[in-house]
Amino acid sequence: MSDKLEKELIALDKKRLSIRKKYKDKLINSKKKTNNKDYIFFPKSIVSEKNYQLRYGLSWLQNGFIIKKGDNVIAVDPGVNFVLRLTESGFDLSTITHIFISHSHLDHSADANVLMDFMIRAKSAVKIIAPKSVYEEKVISDFHSGLKPKFPVNHSAIIIDESSEVELLNGYKMKFVSLHHSVECYGFKIYGDNENYTYLSDTSYTKELLTKNNECVAINDVKNYMENVVSKSCYNHVKDFSKDSKILITNIDSFLYTKNSKTHLPTLDLLEIIKESNIQKIILAHINPIGELKYEDWGMKLAKYVYKTTGIQTFAIKEKGLLLNIS
Repeated sequence: MSDKLEKELIALDKKRLSIRKKYKDKLINSKKKTNNKDYIFFPKSIVSEKNYQLRYGLSWLQNGFIIKKGDNVIAVDPGVNFVLRLTESGFDLSTITHIFISHSHLDHSADANVLMDFMIRAKSAVKIIAPKSVYEEKVISDFHSGLKPKFPVNHSAIIIDESSEVELLNGYKMKFVSLHHSVECYGFKIYGDNENYTYLSDTSYTKELLTKNNECVAINDVKNYMENVVSKSCYNHVKDFSKDSKILITNIDSFLYTKNSKTHLPTLDLLEIIKESNIQKIILAHINPIGELKYEDWGMKLAKYVYKTTGIQTFAIKEKGLLLNIS
């Protein structure tokens, strides 16, 4: 019996390795060339209504998107299940050329190593762009980043700060803005051909609020939420960085000022940022509808409010994702 079972296991082992090689060869040989169209792509959600554990426990599962400009295909803030969501959305991972991670939090970086490991197996190379703390906290392993590999990998790590400028492909460049979050965090601007595309990751904007009674309230002192207030003092460099963007992609947490507004943008702060700007289009990202609300009840209404208030065309991510052509 044991001899028969042993032979069966040996045969299955050989079959398993043969199947593995077949798919590896298919992966390497079937890489798609990037098309000529430029786009911003948010993959679809894989969280169902019935999965209450994910809906309540990890309601920011939607994080991460792709921006393609020229030959640059940049995976931005690859959060939880990002690789699976891209795959389920029919996206070819092997076309990715860069990975940008704004900060070390799980919902912005959880799938970074998964994605880079895939690229190694697909014999592709990427440039990782991230602040120093992301590497120091081992959010990206030394092996996957290419900083201290035990085995040869083609990845390369770029450490950024507010003074950095990164050369991309086709003459495009990327520069960065320091954001006000609970950890070191950066947004970016891709520019070239007289066009700017800006991403604001998690950040606060207002330092102090002014009530209708002319009372000053520090944003850090907001306990729950506040209505009928206006921003009194702000981090104006964030506004200056964004004002000339063709498209602004910005993370949004709420409509009103809440206790989270000390580290995340409310929609009311977004209105302050885009006031008197030359921004042509806005994409609302990181909104949190999966856990508490449905997209149509939340993201779409936020986008409608921004459009009605500013006249700027505004998009929100739906459950099926979002594809916006920008060429």
